[in-house]
Amino acid sequence: MGFDLFGLNPKLKSEKPATVDYRNSTEEERAEFFEKMEKFEKENKGYYFRNNVWWWRPLANYIIEHTGCVDRDDEDKWHENGGHEVDEETAKMIAQQLKHLVSTGHTDNFAKEHMDEYEKATLHNEAVDKKLKEFQEQMDKKYGEDTAPASYKEEDYKMWNSIYSMKNWKASYPFNVDNVKEFAEFAEESGGFTIC
Repeated sequence: MGFDLFGLNPKLKSEKPATVDYRNSTEEERAEFFEKMEKFEKENKGYYFRNNVWWWRPLANYIIEHTGCVDRDDEDKWHENGGHEVDEETAKMIAQQLKHLVSTGHTDNFAKEHMDEYEKATLHNEAVDKKLKEFQEQMDKKYGEDTAPASYKEEDYKMWNSIYSMKNWKASYPFNVDNVKEFAEFAEESGGFTIC
């Protein structure tokens, strides 16, 4: 799952390639189209921005918490694929605030703190995964290999769930300055955008 953001009125420096007919085109024609689209998107920063869910959530939270540009009523919409629209004025304010946060070192400090927690959570989860593997090996002997935890007897399922619930999900959500910079460029050039 990912988040696709499209500029509402992006500043274009080049013309968008004509779409190919997927049913009546060759693999080479489709590959050529995707190559042209990639070039078009690089040249036209306000046209499209994408993050998978793991990268998007911390970026969206950073924007919400540190730019002061997102209305409280809209915060949840930044975490949905519902087509929430951000107008051009707000998009430009977000871009300005993000550039300020980057230039003052705030984003870099935030990224370091965030990634320190990410690394600690990763190490923690490695220990949890080891416990889960050991428990799974016991359950394979008891129930047979490839038996899903949901099929365990209640006490075994509770134990598996207890171990699994020890995972720290911070290990799933990376954050870096380059992603913030890329988003700021997109927001500035987008003419407003939709979050899909």
